[in-house]
Amino acid sequence: MCRFITATLPIAADSAALDAIARRHGRQLQPMANASIERQIGPDFRYFLTTLGHCDCDTPLGRRAPERSRREPDPAEAAQRLRRKGWSEAKIERAQAQQQAKRDAVDEVDAVAAREALAAWVAFIGEALAYGGNARIGLLLHDYDGALSADIALLDREAVPRQALSVDLLERMREDVLYEFRR
Repeated sequence: MCRFITATLPIAADSAALDAIARRHGRQLQPMANASIERQIGPDFRYFLTTLGHCDCDTPLGRRAPERSRREPDPAEAAQRLRRKGWSEAKIERAQAQQQAKRDAVDEVDAVAAREALAAWVAFIGEALAYGGNARIGLLLHDYDGALSADIALLDREAVPRQALSVDLLERMREDVLYEFRR
């Protein structure tokens, strides 16, 4: 299974110029076909792949969406397992503190990298909306278990005014919701 970020643009948008903008921000706008999405977005929009690499599995978009929240280990369960192994309370506390410190350090590094990547998305979307007559760009996150042409049922379409565009909003994007950023 791989995650991909796709985009929609009005049919009248200058997709070549917007692709150049996307590439300056480490993305692309490559036309793609997906009959199920095309039916749902209508004939006034085109569908694009934004991924330059293999996939977008490591994207920070949607990383704080409710369905993607990671399960934190239960300290009480872990302590109970260690007690059964004969560990002392002091040793268990030290081990758990060390594990939490490692998780915090990894989370801090991940958060910095994620913020940088999300800032690039904010810049790209803002620049795309500011270009010429382009008044709209949509983004969609989807985890594919097969071809990119597989059927996708949109759960919702959410209109987002330019002034509401933020790193926080991008982190909370939900899968299979088309976010339509508008000027």
